[in-house]
Amino acid sequence: AREIGDDVTVISVVEEPDSERYHRLAGADIVVSPRPLLGRSLASKATGAVTAGLDDAVEIGDDFEMAELAVRRGSRLAGATLADSGIRERTGANVVGAWFDGEFRSPVDPDERLTDGTVLLVAGEADQLTALRSLVRSPVRRVERGEVVVVGHGEVGRTIAAALKSAGIEHTIVDVEAGDGVDVVGDATEPETLRAAGIGGARSAILALPDDTVAEFATLVADDLAPGTELIARVESTDSVTKMYRAGADYVLALSRITGRMVASGLLDDEVLTPELQIELVRTTAPGLAGTSLADTDVRTRTGCTVVAAERDGRLLTDVGADFVVAEDDTLIVAGSDEGIGRFNELVG
Repeated sequence: AREIGDDVTVISVVEEPDSERYHRLAGADIVVSPRPLLGRSLASKATGAVTAGLDDAVEIGDDFEMAELAVRRGSRLAGATLADSGIRERTGANVVGAWFDGEFRSPVDPDERLTDGTVLLVAGEADQLTALRSLVRSPVRRVERGEVVVVGHGEVGRTIAAALKSAGIEHTIVDVEAGDGVDVVGDATEPETLRAAGIGGARSAILALPDDTVAEFATLVADDLAPGTELIARVESTDSVTKMYRAGADYVLALSRITGRMVASGLLDDEVLTPELQIELVRTTAPGLAGTSLADTDVRTRTGCTVVAAERDGRLLTDVGADFVVAEDDTLIVAGSDEGIGRFNELVG
C-alpha cells in the first residue's frame, strides 16, 4: 500500500499487540489491535451491574454523551415497548436507535418491544444516562466468588480476566487447554465442563471462543444449564450475531465490528459509532427548520436522523423533544447514517 503513494494512510490490523512495532517498521501509519478492546468491551457488560461506568460512551459536550446500553434480563424495561418504556419521560435521554437480534434500527418504532439483549443507542447528559442505566440493568446482586465464568483464555479471554480482576470481581476461567490462570480444563460444549465451572450459580458467563460454531453450541448448552445466568458472547463475524441471540445469548459483540470502529476512527474526522452502518454525529445549522418544532418537520420519519442536542448562544441544550422549536442561529447535533444525514441536509436546506 505504501508503494501507491506517500499520502496514502496505511492501517494495519494485528492479531497480537506485541507485533505492532514490526508493522510500524513495515510502513503502517496506524496499527490497530481489536482483540484486547473486544475483551474489555465484553468485560464491561459483565461488570455493568456492579459499576457506575457507561458502555462505550462517546462525549459530545462537557456533560453530554452518547452510549450503548444493553437491556438486561429481569430489568424494568425488558418486555416493554419503546412507547410504554417512558425512557424520555423518566430519564430525559433520547433513544437514537437500537440493535434487535443484531439488526440495527433507527429510528425505533414506538411499538417495538425491548427484549433481553436489545442494545439501545442513547444520548443524554451523564446523570440522564445513569438514570437510564438503572432501568435497563437487572437488579444489582452482590458479586461472590466465581460468579462470573469466562469461557476461553486466548487474547480476548485474558483481557476479560484482567478487566474483571481490576474491577475486583472474582471469576472462574474455562479453557480446553491447561495453562496459567485456567481454573477448569474442558470442552465448553460439554455440560460437565460448565457445571464444574459453576455456571449454575453464576450471575454472568462470558464466552470468548474463537470459533463461532463452537460458541453457538456452547451458548445453547449454557442457556439450557443456567437459564437465569446472563450470557455474554463474542463472535468473529457479524453474520453470527443473530444466531447467537437465537441460541440464548443476552449480549453479542462481533470482532469485525470492533475492528471497523478502530479503523474508521483512524480515517475519519467524525465520531463513528458503528462503522458498518456509518452512524455519525454531525454539527450543522438548519436554517430551513427555523421557527418550527421537530414534531412539525417530522425529522425522524423523513430522514431517519435524531436531533440529540442543540447549541444556542454558547449553551448546550439537551431537552430537544418533539416540541423543541429550532431557532435561526441554532447549531444542531444530529445522529444518523450517511444516507440519513444526506436526507437531513436536503430537508434543512
